[in-house]
Amino acid sequence: MKNKKKILTLLMVFVLLLMLTGCSGKRMTMPISFDNANFFDYILVIPVAWIMQLFSGLTGNNFGFGIIITTIIIRTIAWPIYAKSNDLSLKMSIAQPEIARLQAKYAGRDDMESKQRMQMEMQQIYKKHNINLLGCFLPFLQMPIFIAVYQVVQRIHLAGGKWTDKVANKNFLGIDLDGKGNFLFWKEKGSWVGLVLALIVGVTMFLLNWLATKKPSYQKQTGSHGVQSDEAMQSQKMMKYMQIFMVIMMVTFSINSNSLAFYWIVGNIYSIGQNLVNRKISEKKYYKLRNKDLVVTNYDKKN
Repeated sequence: MKNKKKILTLLMVFVLLLMLTGCSGKRMTMPISFDNANFFDYILVIPVAWIMQLFSGLTGNNFGFGIIITTIIIRTIAWPIYAKSNDLSLKMSIAQPEIARLQAKYAGRDDMESKQRMQMEMQQIYKKHNINLLGCFLPFLQMPIFIAVYQVVQRIHLAGGKWTDKVANKNFLGIDLDGKGNFLFWKEKGSWVGLVLALIVGVTMFLLNWLATKKPSYQKQTGSHGVQSDEAMQSQKMMKYMQIFMVIMMVTFSINSNSLAFYWIVGNIYSIGQNLVNRKISEKKYYKLRNKDLVVTNYDKKN
């Protein structure tokens, strides 16, 4: 267990370094080229750009098709990480009644012996439900990949880049992917399109967040003990504020780039479908675990 924690810690440090390297603001204005490439470019940006230019080239150098196909490929590759995280969430939900009972059992007992016993019993619950809390860090592994795609969308079409000619056609279904929105849309031709795209980004992001936080009907059957703690309620409020902030931030960035807005729309729609599929898979797993008497429901408690 200790070795796993050390390996994961090193991995998280590596991921953080990649993210810091990839988020450099100066590089967002630099075309993709082997001449000015850094470590992050070689590891992720250039491979993603190669995929995008390949499919853009196959569809008449159309930037829009390149974004769509690349987004689907990258998000499908990252799907197992998402599925693992979703699986951990399901297991935690199933184990919650037992965790709540344990917390109630040791409530108000602050001596060291009680804390150790509680910790040991908690580990037994995690073992019973095959819960590995290290899985909480899995979503962070997706971040460098998504940052790389974000960079590619912003940089691949810049003049002087290696594959600029492969994404030369920036018109997709009448949308100028090289344009941007403007609140003074009656003065600037075509800028209203950017505002509409930014609005769609906000709507799809809101739907994705709502779906991600909506508890499935089968999980509502899971037994619970006691009311939510103030700390849990505060955490939920903070999460909601973070989600609202993310939506506003994405809409703001989207107004300044039609291509970025288009990428986020495609990604959000794909993630919504991904979420719906995983909810169905989780439902099947839930009832499978229930048949093994690992799940306690309100109905079961009454009978």
